[in-house]
Amino acid sequence: MSFPRFKLVPGPIDVDVHGWELSGDRVTGEPLVECHELFHPEDETADIEAALRWADGIIGTKQVWTHVREGDFDRWEAGALADAPADEDREPTPADLRALMADASALQERIHDIEVRLRASEETRHTAYRLDDAAGRLTDLSEALENTAGELARVRAVRDGSVCAVPWGVCPEHGNTLTSSGGRTRCSTLACPRSWNYDRLGVPCGEPLTHTVTDAAGGSFRACKAHAMDATERLIGGTVAPLDSTEA
Repeated sequence: MSFPRFKLVPGPIDVDVHGWELSGDRVTGEPLVECHELFHPEDETADIEAALRWADGIIGTKQVWTHVREGDFDRWEAGALADAPADEDREPTPADLRALMADASALQERIHDIEVRLRASEETRHTAYRLDDAAGRLTDLSEALENTAGELARVRAVRDGSVCAVPWGVCPEHGNTLTSSGGRTRCSTLACPRSWNYDRLGVPCGEPLTHTVTDAAGGSFRACKAHAMDATERLIGGTVAPLDSTEA
């Protein structure tokens, strides 16, 4: 069972004042409650569209809103929070990491907005100097989350057995010739221009399957061309055979 992460509800927000209330919880755990008067009191459709745009702006990312009606009461819901035990048990996904990236981006925008407003006043300008650096750290955080999401996606992609699952990467042409540094990888063969903007050595291969590798004891696995080429040079008493058309 899951629960909406954000709710947008029309109704009274003050004495004789009708409008919209946005409530929810950010991934950071920070509660969110904001109110706004009706945007277009004479046009219900335009008012709803404006309210949804306003809510997206407050949250910091565009949401997919679902209209819910219970009796005579309407509300709009977006996002989902899974029950805690189920969420703790499951493996994180690239989507989970990208959701954190969206929250980091929204927080960065809010920090920039506060910085601009503080700098607009002579009395508060001197208090804003830390905020630009704080927002910059969130850029580094987003990059780390993005790189992690990419590596996790590559790990998950090899699990169905449709691609080479050898737990380290290779150059598709030259084989076991990779070198990694600072989260980037390149082929060390001088004439090869190939490079990757992630640690290709540290994640499963993911190249197309082309061969079956069998060791001296009879154990076998399917591998890509480059890993098969590397196995040919290292195996003692084993075989490397191309896959037939039904296996590839």
